[in-house]
Amino acid sequence: MLLERFEHIETFFPPCHPGEAEWIAARARLAEDISPVFPYLNTRMKGAVLDKNHNTLNFKFGGRGVTLHPRLMVVTRLHDRREAIKVLGELKNLINQTYEQRDRIQPSERSRRTLTVLEVYKMLPRKNCGECGEPACMGFAAKLLEESQKIESCRPLFLDEYAASRKKLLQLLDEAGYLVPEN
Repeated sequence: MLLERFEHIETFFPPCHPGEAEWIAARARLAEDISPVFPYLNTRMKGAVLDKNHNTLNFKFGGRGVTLHPRLMVVTRLHDRREAIKVLGELKNLINQTYEQRDRIQPSERSRRTLTVLEVYKMLPRKNCGECGEPACMGFAAKLLEESQKIESCRPLFLDEYAASRKKLLQLLDEAGYLVPEN
């Protein structure tokens, strides 16, 4: 077992999203260094971003953002402390299971890049039609990356005339670990 216990768990309102009081984040200090599992989780977790310079691994876990440091775990988009404890326990299990199965997992030190709002916006129809519920496509792109919107909400994107853009965007979203519809 790589990770046996958390030394300290705290929940807090992330400073980078003022006004989003419905979400909290959790920070857990770890008793052990979990960095040996990073290359295996990087393989296992779709869309994971390994940053070798800072020795961190970022990925999505059940719609939440996770950042792992050697002795620190940060999870975003939580409702309350109870959910934080539950998700941290699930992550602990994931880390330990992955580490125990490392002889069957090809480790990867590949570093993927994250998508930007502008990259997504450029692949949308850019009609500002509002069919998705957002007043403009730029806002939709931002909400899509925050995972508070689904790509299927952009109905014009699924018209034949946008097939090439749609295919490219769905591929990029899939590679970055976002949920995409199966075509």
